[in-house]
Amino acid sequence: MAQAAWTLLGRGAAQARKGEGLRTRPWWALGWLVLIQACGAVDWPREPPSWPKYPGRQVSVLNGTWQFAFLGDVVLNAKLLVENVSMEPVLVPDAFDMRAETPRCSTCWPKEVTESNEELCRVCCSRAYGWQGNQQCWQTLPEAEREVAFESCCSQHWLRHRRGVALYKTQVEVVFNTSAVLLFGACALRCLVAVDGVVLADHSGLSPFSVPVTSAERQLRSIAVLVDNRFDPVTHPVHQIKYDWYQGGGLLRAVQFHSLQGPGAEPTYLAAVDVFPRTLEHVDVDVRAVVGSPAAQGLQYRWRFDDPHQGCDWASWSTVILGTASRNVSVPNARSWSPENPKLHRLKVALLSSGQLLDCVEVRFGLRRVSTSGRDILLNGQSLKLFGFNRHDLVASPVLSHEELVRDIQLLRDVGTNFVRGAHYAQDQRFLDLCDENGLLVWEEVLGWQNTPKDFADGIFMMQSLKLADEMAAASVNHPSVIFFGFFNEGKSDDPSPATEAAYRGMANRLREKSRGTRLVSWGSSTTIADRYLQYADVCSFHHYPAWYPTTAPGDLDEVKEIPLIWEAYARFVEENFPSKPLLITEAGAGGLFGHHGPTEEKWTEEFQSLLMQMHYLSVFTNPKIAGLALWQFADIPIDRLVSTDDQRPRGLNNKGVVSLSRMPKLAFQALHLLRNRKPGQYFGLILPPQDADRLTGLFKV
Repeated sequence: MAQAAWTLLGRGAAQARKGEGLRTRPWWALGWLVLIQACGAVDWPREPPSWPKYPGRQVSVLNGTWQFAFLGDVVLNAKLLVENVSMEPVLVPDAFDMRAETPRCSTCWPKEVTESNEELCRVCCSRAYGWQGNQQCWQTLPEAEREVAFESCCSQHWLRHRRGVALYKTQVEVVFNTSAVLLFGACALRCLVAVDGVVLADHSGLSPFSVPVTSAERQLRSIAVLVDNRFDPVTHPVHQIKYDWYQGGGLLRAVQFHSLQGPGAEPTYLAAVDVFPRTLEHVDVDVRAVVGSPAAQGLQYRWRFDDPHQGCDWASWSTVILGTASRNVSVPNARSWSPENPKLHRLKVALLSSGQLLDCVEVRFGLRRVSTSGRDILLNGQSLKLFGFNRHDLVASPVLSHEELVRDIQLLRDVGTNFVRGAHYAQDQRFLDLCDENGLLVWEEVLGWQNTPKDFADGIFMMQSLKLADEMAAASVNHPSVIFFGFFNEGKSDDPSPATEAAYRGMANRLREKSRGTRLVSWGSSTTIADRYLQYADVCSFHHYPAWYPTTAPGDLDEVKEIPLIWEAYARFVEENFPSKPLLITEAGAGGLFGHHGPTEEKWTEEFQSLLMQMHYLSVFTNPKIAGLALWQFADIPIDRLVSTDDQRPRGLNNKGVVSLSRMPKLAFQALHLLRNRKPGQYFGLILPPQDADRLTGLFKV
């Protein structure tokens, strides 16, 4: 049976690589689609790329052509805004140090080769195979010449992996003498935001943030953003060079400029419309307004659920007195949200002054409840077992098109997931919208990775981390898919110092306060049974990589065989010490070099990776004491080669994805797909190569 299943797996992998089996597109087709869409725009788009919607504002989505200059290794300050520098057009969103290569297909290879196989050049340059592309293309060259050959043939962008300050500029036409709000999906690492030459914000981290803009007697507003992608432990310690993914710099996600209708120079607008489900029919609605002008008098809120009309026809809506309004209300024709039936509702809120509309915002939400009971995680009162992957918001760059996000959702659904752990920062709101619509459950967490007692004692680090927690919670409050808020991934939670204790307690309390009981709070713990602060978590979330580390040691089947025993030992520890808390395995896995095949016992082969991933899955899903599993990871990601060695991260990638950087499935993906989509009575066990079926099937006994 294991051998027959492996044969089916092979067919699926071949189809996927041909683009037949799974709904994928070649990476270059997606790239050109994005380019055509961006360059085709004449005016700024008006429709926000994600929820909420803003029918009471003049929205300009500033995704398109900006002016750009790389200023280099200079001190970041406002004086750079007025320097006379040569600028060039670029498409925003943009990660300036991770821009794509432009393969020289017509000159680098003999014409007869490229004519017979037009994809050869692009395959050779694909970073799915690593930082030097597909090394088989250069293997006839001496090793010392391969990097030069790759850069020559693949035309690596001159800013790739450069650190320094960059300047982005654009203009937007607005209604004369109106205030506004600027919304940033993500700007990294540190950003100074200026409007009409005046710096209005200094932001670090990777989460959505907003910038109020006072009115001006002009119709053309100038926007400039200085972006610093260097690491600085003094000014922005929330970004650290050691983090286990390449942290690109730039305007990474959508930028929006919202012109407002209110009177006065200072903005008056709806800053928050938050919906907290209390039952499957009732919600707490919290509405908060920023009132910037004393001329805004006689203020009212009006709202309506599931308004079938466009715009903001508020005249017949219910009236609520202004304040920090919090009302418990019944949702008309309430429909619950679940992975099987992800029904969504909408709420439109209008802000009025003396009968005049100042602002109108429409949010989308789902009616669902998440809780725990003993070792179980409950959704709407029903126990569920989570299975999924950790996922970085990365391809060859952190700038993803809508089509690429949809492709990820399709692949995640195809493999049978119901859960995604967003690593290790606030997620793209477009991706969360798709999770809402497709019934995928999400863990979202504050930026961080293996933080230390030194970090926890650093006032700036903690201040920035708490601010990022607030921004993440505010941006994702209405996403029913987000059932976990996390923080301090793999931090030193075994440290007994007062600063560390205060950091874990404070962050857990902050996120619990912000979520008002609508999310579970936890962190990915690599200290596991030595973790000193599990009392502050709603769920124990453990990380362990048995049979994988150290990567330099040969594969050991005896270690592989122990995987079920290891997870059982953790489950017993939690059951004995924290009987009211479920156990999640939020990281486990192994690396597999895309396209590299060999003996099942050999590390870095797709075969060995598939074996370990299956062992983790089978171990968890036959153990009722464990509430779920998030394998590390969904897709390969680029790492910073300055801080990670080839014995840990060969090819300049974290290779633990079950799909490649360009989303081509590996054997582990296909095996898990078969296990997750099996019908009752079908084979349930290890799926192995024919030559290993008899020898290795006994590694796991159902």
